[in-house]
Amino acid sequence: MPYVTKMTSPSQPITPLAAGQVRLAVPLGMILLLGSLWGLSFSFSKMAANGGVHAVAYTFWQGLAAGLIVAAICRLRRTRIPLGRVWLRYYFTIGLTGIALPNVNLVAAIAHLPAGVMVLTIPFVPLITYGIAIGLKMERFTPLRFAGVLCGLAGVALIVLPKASLPDPAAAPWFLLALATPALYATTNVLAARLRPPDARSLPLAGGMLLAAATLLTPVVFAMDVLYLPSLPMGEAEIGMLGQIAVSSVAYLIFFEVLRMAGPVFMSFTGYIVTLTGIAWGVVLFGESHSPWVWGAACLIFTGLALVNLRRNGGGQPSA
Repeated sequence: MPYVTKMTSPSQPITPLAAGQVRLAVPLGMILLLGSLWGLSFSFSKMAANGGVHAVAYTFWQGLAAGLIVAAICRLRRTRIPLGRVWLRYYFTIGLTGIALPNVNLVAAIAHLPAGVMVLTIPFVPLITYGIAIGLKMERFTPLRFAGVLCGLAGVALIVLPKASLPDPAAAPWFLLALATPALYATTNVLAARLRPPDARSLPLAGGMLLAAATLLTPVVFAMDVLYLPSLPMGEAEIGMLGQIAVSSVAYLIFFEVLRMAGPVFMSFTGYIVTLTGIAWGVVLFGESHSPWVWGAACLIFTGLALVNLRRNGGGQPSA
């Protein structure tokens, strides 16, 4: 992959090669930042869970605050969030399967798991998406990609079966429950492709689905009496909640900009960065260390991810 090795003097004309390097360097730097932010979000979720924030309340605030920020940006850009029936169906369906349910499940599970182990569930999104796509005849069965799914399952086995894999063997069922989050994300990928309104712009869709998720969770928060109100001085719970809101808002803007500049194949490399930085953030913020079983599982999961995505990129570099 080419990269910028020296600065071009302002007095020199930019050659096609230099221009291409610059065009690549900008989105590359942006996906490195995006992956690092999304990786950090797992640690913020764990902070909030450790601080006593209920999973439903945490997801409610994430959807409401980030949704309002994205909606404000849409207004500044004079971009309207459509409210027709087709659009509302998209917002509430994707808000339910892509934000409300998976994020509640994630926060509930991460209270019992290291952040670095929880982030290993993210590479399962394309693996499960491939399985769903085969079932719906949206993809053809290929032995190589199916081998990737088997590698992912072998990685799960290395985490949940050996007693020495996790710090607490009793946490193994929570990892299995955590896999519901990538399953819901994978379902969302399929639904989003089928339900996306024609000529839809991504930023208004993001604002709509975030606010729809918050709307769906509002009666649940009050029925369960779990609404959490941040207070001063800020503790671990407040840092986790506010950090996640900031990450969600900034990440959506970067996501759609990279998608515009470089396309979905380049964007898909973010999944690898999320996993690696998520593990690193867990080490830095919580002093986490992982057993050889977990590292072996990570290798198997990454191998599976590469095999499943190999054909999508024309046999070239893998994507997440």
